[in-house]
Amino acid sequence: MQKKINAAIIGMGIGEKHYYAINNYKGSKISIICEKNKKKIKKLKKKFPQTLITSDENVIFKNNDINLVSIASYDQDHYKQIIKCIKSNKNIIIEKPMCLKQTELVNIKKLLMKKKNVKILSNLVLRVNALFKHFKKKIIKRNIYYIEADYDWGRSYKLQEWRAEQKNYSITLGAGIHMIDLAMWTLGMRPQSVVAFGNNNATKGTKFKKISFAVYLFKFPNNIILKVTANAVSKHSHFHHFKIYEKNKSLINSYLGSYSFNSNNKFSKIDYNYPDKNRRKNLIRNFIKNILENKKNKFTIKNQIDLMSACLYADKSMNTGKELKIRYLNS
Repeated sequence: MQKKINAAIIGMGIGEKHYYAINNYKGSKISIICEKNKKKIKKLKKKFPQTLITSDENVIFKNNDINLVSIASYDQDHYKQIIKCIKSNKNIIIEKPMCLKQTELVNIKKLLMKKKNVKILSNLVLRVNALFKHFKKKIIKRNIYYIEADYDWGRSYKLQEWRAEQKNYSITLGAGIHMIDLAMWTLGMRPQSVVAFGNNNATKGTKFKKISFAVYLFKFPNNIILKVTANAVSKHSHFHHFKIYEKNKSLINSYLGSYSFNSNNKFSKIDYNYPDKNRRKNLIRNFIKNILENKKNKFTIKNQIDLMSACLYADKSMNTGKELKIRYLNS
């Protein structure tokens, strides 16, 4: 059991939100911040004068007092940093995705199985959204036949930054993963197969040469169909469309609001908060509480490995144009 959390953060883009979720929560402290951007380092030293600011991530891994590392670096760096955390016995908060390749996922799983004391959390914040938690409580799984989950990013300019330069950037792992996870978590199931298609019609002639829009069809047990889209180029604001269709009702989150429809075509408005951004820090804080109390995290290693497997097979399907059976590492 940990007496207190002494943490470090790698990457102070989204990592700054991690800072405020961790620092001073139940006595937790951010002792080290690693940032590669030299201009940011100057600003960070002024903003956090009591914290060690460094551009060398190994300062973190060599420090035996650090027992939690929040990884909010570029996607291509996640795998190596996770491996360093596990080998140095440090608990991990990881921004999606864990890694970019199947071989990397296999290695992460093997190491985590050897280091049972290391806990890991993928920061998939839709799991603590009040509206989606309400949806999860209200569904009757045996009556569900179809789910629609659309991720509209609404910030296409970001594709022209580091994502354009990263060789293996994946819209599945960078965007679609949120909605795939939301559906898997809501159902408490993992999909059996996937077929995926994508295009870069909206980003032709730009620095970003990879797929910028994708659609996925997943088959779940009980013949439930899930359709997910990852839309990095939508011209409206960031939004998570989520629709659950049952035999006798439908639960809908759309731009027009959140509603429940019954079999008589009557509907009632659902008043749970969306996008509920203030609650997002609770995912990290619940994880910290579990570390301190030595409790199991509800988002288990198995959940996280299964999610990554589903996403990696979705990318494989997109590359081959074939429907693929998903082979899970935890089978």
